[in-house]
Amino acid sequence: MKRVDERLLLIRSMSQQCIAVRIRLLSRMLTNIYDSALSPFGAKLNQISILVFVHLTGEVGYDALCKRLKMEKSTASRNIERMKKKGWLDIVSAEGEKRKFLKITPKGEVLLGKVHGVWEGAQKKALDLLGEEGAEVLCGIANGIWKKDKGTKRTLAK
Repeated sequence: MKRVDERLLLIRSMSQQCIAVRIRLLSRMLTNIYDSALSPFGAKLNQISILVFVHLTGEVGYDALCKRLKMEKSTASRNIERMKKKGWLDIVSAEGEKRKFLKITPKGEVLLGKVHGVWEGAQKKALDLLGEEGAEVLCGIANGIWKKDKGTKRTLAK
């Protein structure tokens, strides 16, 4: 009986204190807000994140993109293939190099301009959900991790 009680205490502790479960819940809720807003454009948050990063870097390799956005290669590849088919991204290679780089197309740049307004609406909904203080804390944590990982001063925009 004592073992069962200890196990139940551990399970309750895990259910009440697990940071990962709470972050995943927030992630799903927030992703849904942005994906819903972007759906009329045939885009998802992951794709827009990729487009923004590629636009900011000019050209970027798959590995650098995955590392910076903390994205699995398979997830990135699926999204990149879809974005290539929609004409938002091109794959280019430097002369004499086997490595390939992603580059945003003019159509991808136009898309970023078009989605900005709905992104702002989604951002407002996300801020309403998290509260100003909650959003600042989350952005501060993410920016701190990004700085350590990259060794750069570039941060996530608020």
